Amino acid sequence: MRLKSLHHVLANEFQSLRLQLKHELDADALARQSGFLRRSPRKIPMADFLVALLALAAESFLTLERVASIIALAAHLSYSKQALHKRLSPAIERFVAQAATALFGKLPEAQGHLRGWLQPFRRVLLHDSTIETLPEHLAKVFPGTRNQRKSYAALKIQFITDLLSGQPLHLSLSGFTRNDQAAARDILEIVGPGDLILRDLGYFVLRAFQWITEVGAFFVSRCRTDMTFYEPRTGQPLDLVAELRRCPHLDRQVWLGAQKLPVRLIALPLPHELANQQRSKAKKHGGRLAAPSARRLFLMGWTLLITNVPRSVWPARIVRTIYRLRWRIEMIFKAWKSHLGFGDFHCRSAKVLRLMVMTKLLFCVLVYRCCQTLELLCAQSDRHISLQRLARIIGAFAGLVQAKLLGILPQRLWEYSLETHIFYEQRSDRQNFSQLFANLGVK
Repeated sequence: MRLKSLHHVLANEFQSLRLQLKHELDADALARQSGFLRRSPRKIPMADFLVALLALAAESFLTLERVASIIALAAHLSYSKQALHKRLSPAIERFVAQAATALFGKLPEAQGHLRGWLQPFRRVLLHDSTIETLPEHLAKVFPGTRNQRKSYAALKIQFITDLLSGQPLHLSLSGFTRNDQAAARDILEIVGPGDLILRDLGYFVLRAFQWITEVGAFFVSRCRTDMTFYEPRTGQPLDLVAELRRCPHLDRQVWLGAQKLPVRLIALPLPHELANQQRSKAKKHGGRLAAPSARRLFLMGWTLLITNVPRSVWPARIVRTIYRLRWRIEMIFKAWKSHLGFGDFHCRSAKVLRLMVMTKLLFCVLVYRCCQTLELLCAQSDRHISLQRLARIIGAFAGLVQAKLLGILPQRLWEYSLETHIFYEQRSDRQNFSQLFANLGVK
């Protein structure tokens, strides 16, 4: 496609999202299903509420006053920040997450021959989390780490997306204390037969691998070096170190852990420099009391992967290449934090924070979707879309995106913002600077 038409593609994408929100998505039904709406909206339609949130998400820092004013602009009604605050509840998280999943549905996939080694799978699910520190007063709702003197607050976002279709499938918030192992079962709400799951070592739970296998899905994961492996024919423990000393590569069926889960174990050697870096880091952080064992230090020279994808589908070298696709989700998080203002939250209360975070996530998912759309259109060319660069550009021109999503001209948005937000609020408890200065002239 001609590069000069890329901005038309994005403009059409924004227009399509607006029309979908207004005329196709049953926002009221989603709001009731999530518990955010308990009766018919008396004033603000839920579709307009979502249009406003999607448009607002482009802004770097949000306040309740700003959110309420853009909701009013989208609905062509008056709406106060007090009315918005009364409506907020933890259900806002479920409502916006469900809306994002429904709104950003499947993109038309590339031709089958372009999927190559991924052809046998219905979806490729990436699952990971990212963390943001929060002010201390939110520690009860979003608990972070803790020491004897102080409790910290931290927000953890779990995110699952389909790599093939570009569809977000899961968004949820929690404190830092709900670790990734506890979140490993979140995938069970989504996974189906023929899906492939790529997750990092934090989600390593044997029972979860068993659940995935039982539903007819597949996984690729790194393997912990402290696991016990068993020989399937004899049921006896396998001396993995001895096996690797004999063979430069390993690809064989084993039983894993006390549950003796049948998996395919693949061990591929790391470059000596990288292996030595990992060993030095382990020795430095372990100290004398938790010094790594000789077995663990030896296994740090290998990439250990487990999967239930049979050898007839993938050779060992492809398994490692496929697992590297998991890094895509790390790039998604980097785009959020580096270019889309994720982390600039209004943290006065937990209710307001949930609204701000979910609003930001809407925009982050929108940018990821735009990247997928453009890449699909450029698939036949020799040029490919950088998510980081696209996020930087969209973040820099957020006002234009906002106007397009609201269906108004940028000039009108500029005028409305000036009319609505340049004046001090009327306060009875204190005077603003201009009032104080003016009173100096009164004797």
